[in-house]
Amino acid sequence: MRFKRLYGLFGATVIAAALTQVIAPAFAQEPVYKGKTVRLLVNFSAGGPTDIFGRIIARYLPKHLAGNPVIVVQNMPGAGGIIGANYVYEVAKPDGLTVGVFSGMYLPQILGGPTVRYDLNNMPIIAGAAETSVVYIRADAGVKAPEDLLKPAKPIVVGGFTRENNKDLGLRLALELLGVSYRYVTGYAGVAELRVAIQRGEINYTSESLTGYNTGGVLMVREGVVVPLYQEGLLGPEGDTVRDPRSDLLSFREVFRKIKGSDPSGPLAEAFKISGGSRTMLRFITVPPKTPTELVQILRRAFRTTFEDPEFKAESDRIMRFQLFTYVGEEAEKVNAAVFRAATIPAREALKKMAQE
Repeated sequence: MRFKRLYGLFGATVIAAALTQVIAPAFAQEPVYKGKTVRLLVNFSAGGPTDIFGRIIARYLPKHLAGNPVIVVQNMPGAGGIIGANYVYEVAKPDGLTVGVFSGMYLPQILGGPTVRYDLNNMPIIAGAAETSVVYIRADAGVKAPEDLLKPAKPIVVGGFTRENNKDLGLRLALELLGVSYRYVTGYAGVAELRVAIQRGEINYTSESLTGYNTGGVLMVREGVVVPLYQEGLLGPEGDTVRDPRSDLLSFREVFRKIKGSDPSGPLAEAFKISGGSRTMLRFITVPPKTPTELVQILRRAFRTTFEDPEFKAESDRIMRFQLFTYVGEEAEKVNAAVFRAATIPAREALKKMAQE
């Protein structure tokens, strides 16, 4: 067995050396991306938080990517982001010219959704970003603080994307844990559509990522349309849900403790931790399977230097009104692995049951 491992290592070394001889001269002669167009494929509709995130990156990535290529953003919404993720996984060419900028793709895969064909563990990860979500309710529901959810003036109507989506399940898990009854409406294409539904009164309860909330949700707060209740939090290093320090709102765990006098427990509480893990890697930047390692490394360096660019930081802070928490390369791989570790069998079963209801 040891001999086989050494033989495999030797073979891989020889192959890598041979590839270097073939590829390196080409890279040395001309930048890889010179004269090329790179598309950032966003799996949600234009105007939403994932789209905003992608378009800020698109403005600064060219100067950090060898050859200064043209960067375009393409929106491919539908099925709670699954259509875009499936496309990058099984249709897009592994040539480094298509980069997926995803949100909300963990739970559909963990739950084994019938339309899921992508595998986040089989797609080279370029980078990721952590971001909590803010839960809010229409002001005319008579809920001014989280504890008022136990006695709303109007029935709570939750709005989301798909039954397997992290947004939908995070909202529903919290209400189930609190013992609050609600009606559930799903199938909206993106956050922009949810805002319209809130304003029309089709739904009265939903959430937005911090990006979405700070760039659009707060406008509805100022206009008196909605009331922010709490942030859903992130997955902490000890495996518990912790507050995202970029929001002053209490985390759901803190809200639960305030209302019930203890921390949430049981399968639903464990399931909520998976949801928190998904938010810890809410923005998932990836490329199609079998993308050459050389291109993956080039993209990782480009995204890292983009995130470190003072001009990028200044604009993202101004637009999103908070500083990004980003992971690149191996750091992102570690966070990805932690999310899947959080998916214990009892937690998965609780999520699957809820997704079917």
